[in-house]
Amino acid sequence: MEKRFGSTTPYTVGLEEEFQLVDPSTRELTPAIEAVLDTLSSGSELMAPELFQDSVEMRTPVFSSVAKLTKDLPALRSVVAKAANKAGVRLGASGLHPISDPFTQRFTPGKRYERMEEELGALARLQIIYALHVHVGVPDEEAAICATNALLRHVPVFVALSANSPFWNGMDTGFASARVKIRDASPRSGLPPTFRNWEEFEGYADALVAMGNIPDYSWFWWDVRPHPRHGTVELRVPDAQAEPNYVVALTALTQCLVATAEDYAPEDARYVSENKWRAIRSGLEASFYDFSSGKEKGSGRLMRSGDCSRTWSITYSRPRRRSEVESNRLSCRRKIITCERPFNAST
Repeated sequence: MEKRFGSTTPYTVGLEEEFQLVDPSTRELTPAIEAVLDTLSSGSELMAPELFQDSVEMRTPVFSSVAKLTKDLPALRSVVAKAANKAGVRLGASGLHPISDPFTQRFTPGKRYERMEEELGALARLQIIYALHVHVGVPDEEAAICATNALLRHVPVFVALSANSPFWNGMDTGFASARVKIRDASPRSGLPPTFRNWEEFEGYADALVAMGNIPDYSWFWWDVRPHPRHGTVELRVPDAQAEPNYVVALTALTQCLVATAEDYAPEDARYVSENKWRAIRSGLEASFYDFSSGKEKGSGRLMRSGDCSRTWSITYSRPRRRSEVESNRLSCRRKIITCERPFNAST
């Protein structure tokens, strides 16, 4: 297993943003990834394909600070949007496409995706999902496990903050983030196990490779995972977001929790999963149950103390003006942009 922990200064950040490729006349998903990638100059690593041909993944460079990400993210997104425009399509940014039939989309050719289609069967058809993945650099293997456990206990918070997928296959699911629940249907998805140390994680990965179920650890599709090849911890649970400033806020909160990971004791995933379900269902309107005190807490009362309290307050305050879920539903009621949140090259 290749490991690059400590290859950068601690707590660098990088993003992977998955965007929908949308026909501008019908607003339906369209299999345009090859045309989009053909617009790139040779050697560019900014964009990559995903499991389905109606998705493009933007991969940012590694940033030494969130401030530098803030400065560069709009321009990076603009490059992707212009590439899509050249290919005759537009970008959409939400966790699920609201109206396209997920069972009629085309898989992307390639050995990895062919194996996923074979392994997952009909479940693979559900994976037309669009996420924000946040990478934070960590100094060593044990720091990666500590940070993974710290982020695990905060997964319900991130689901609530990022919820942006109420619609799927032409219906209102009644969820704030239907994408997260759909993602959970796949093997090795959802909340990760609570590993006590790196040896335990590596032994688990090696065992699953030896039995032939996975080719490597990248087939752990958990909400958060160590990523040894990048030397990072990767938060994978947030829905794709339309607003770059909010992406930055979620990144800053992730970075802060990783940097202060030793302040948080591991929490039993069985209890975390119950609050995660509340967040999937209700987003920012969810109340969370504190199992240690036996009390309910509204999302606005979380993390009011500690080193990340200010970052939390800034992140929480942004969507309260109008959450992405509310915006999606309002757009749908007004029959504007067919229930999705696209952005153009000037975003």
